Amino acid sequence: MKRLSLLTIFLILPLASCSKNEEPIFEKKVFCFDTMMEIKLYEGTEEDVNKIEEIFLRLDKLSDNYQARDITNVYTLNQTNNDVQVSSDLYDLLTVSYLASNKDAKYFNPMCGSLSKLWKESLKNQQIPAESLITEEVNKIKNSSILLKNDNVIQRLGEAEIDLGAIAKGYALDEVKKYLDSKNLNKYLINGGYSSILLGEKNSDDGYYSVGIKDLDNYSLNLKKCFVSTSGVSEQGVKIGETTYSHIVNPYTGSAINNFDAVVVISDCGYLGDALSTSLMMSSIDEIKQVEASCGVKVIAIKDSAIVYKSE
Repeated sequence: MKRLSLLTIFLILPLASCSKNEEPIFEKKVFCFDTMMEIKLYEGTEEDVNKIEEIFLRLDKLSDNYQARDITNVYTLNQTNNDVQVSSDLYDLLTVSYLASNKDAKYFNPMCGSLSKLWKESLKNQQIPAESLITEEVNKIKNSSILLKNDNVIQRLGEAEIDLGAIAKGYALDEVKKYLDSKNLNKYLINGGYSSILLGEKNSDDGYYSVGIKDLDNYSLNLKKCFVSTSGVSEQGVKIGETTYSHIVNPYTGSAINNFDAVVVISDCGYLGDALSTSLMMSSIDEIKQVEASCGVKVIAIKDSAIVYKSE
């Protein structure tokens, strides 16, 4: 999961001046994806809130790579190299993950699961993994892949584990948006633990939300009808000596050192925004500009509590 500690994206809501018509008529919190998801609807029904909750809970189970659940999920796939028939939701999630990793999100790789776990376990003990173990995991990634077959059949090839933590919340928000569009609902705020946010229109005159980034001198953006995806120094990041190591790992080198403290991506696609925000943590500014041009997204890159790159 992608949660910021030093730099956190958050909504700046006008609490003191908030009038009744700005308050959501339906509001609910749901714990899934290892974080608290918040649903705020300014129109619609309680049934709509319950449907959104159901989408979150279902995709949380499907994307779990740490434990078996009551459905066939990513954990199931990681236990075998045999063909496994999965639900259409999981098949689609794996498909978009594969497409994202082979296109613009070059440093996002759904086969990074075992490498990520290696770093997490080592950093818990304030240690850096042995270079031989890192090399072993990188070689696993190079020699592993996902085969997408007919009839929702998936085959994991190789020893590397699948990990969809960097894309699952964004995909879930895409599914929520599809549902909201089908109900012709436009006024909402769906907050995926602040690292993945779906903005509709605010129930105000101009419909814009003010989205700020903490510790940046009250810097804020006026946004609506978009996805805001953020990756950064997480609660699992550890400083050893003068270097901060992250759970966001480079699939080519095995390094857990990122180029930025945080990256914010504003897009019209939740899963792509999430994958890109992860990938761009390891990119150069020139690579960020190339991604902006090819994907039509806007990016803010942060280092040492300052913006080092921002889209026009």
